[in-house]
Amino acid sequence: MRKLAAVLFLAGAVGGAAIVAADAASDAARAELARERRRVTADVRALSETSHRLDGALAALSSATRSVADAARGAEGPDELARREEALSLSEQEVRGLLERRRTLAERIVERRRTIAALEGDLSGKRTADVLTGRWIVLQEPGEQKGVFRMSLDGTIVSGEYTLEGGYAGSLRGTLVSDRLRLERVDSKLGFSTIYYGRVAREGASIAGTWEATSLGGGGPGSGRWRAVREDEKEEAP
Repeated sequence: MRKLAAVLFLAGAVGGAAIVAADAASDAARAELARERRRVTADVRALSETSHRLDGALAALSSATRSVADAARGAEGPDELARREEALSLSEQEVRGLLERRRTLAERIVERRRTIAALEGDLSGKRTADVLTGRWIVLQEPGEQKGVFRMSLDGTIVSGEYTLEGGYAGSLRGTLVSDRLRLERVDSKLGFSTIYYGRVAREGASIAGTWEATSLGGGGPGSGRWRAVREDEKEEAP
């Protein structure tokens, strides 16, 4: 009878621990879902503002184009024509910059909505295969900075820790939606310092993507590329 009671007690303890772990994972998914919803709202607002600015920039570009044509046909001197041509060049640069920002925001909104859908699926019990959990050898460019990411996947929620050359270490948090990885690097000294975007290879042996710094105050590069390979592949990151 005592043995039976002990077995039942152990089973209850294990089951309780599993429930606590599942609740913690659900809490993390709900928290990340709330963050993604706030992010997509901010991006939609930014897209609207950028589109409005683009409308104005396109109107200015059209006006500057006509101005150069008028100067070329008229009697204005070379200095005036050069001034109008410079104004046209500046208008073109502004339009190109706004078009690129608009494209980036639109792509980001699509990715965030995919993440939201995946998180909602995660919370409803729909989970995908784990192709991420493990130890990864990382190379970050520019500078050929090497390091190690140790990551764990629970549904769509990614957590882990890292070390990078130069004495950098800290935690990782993020999401994996289909093959799209988004990681936030929280350094033990610098705080939230970097966002990584990447795609996990179909076989789950490598990751490649881009990174961007959250602050440009450190004097280093603000963005670049990164690649990771599983340590058990016995392959060095190129």
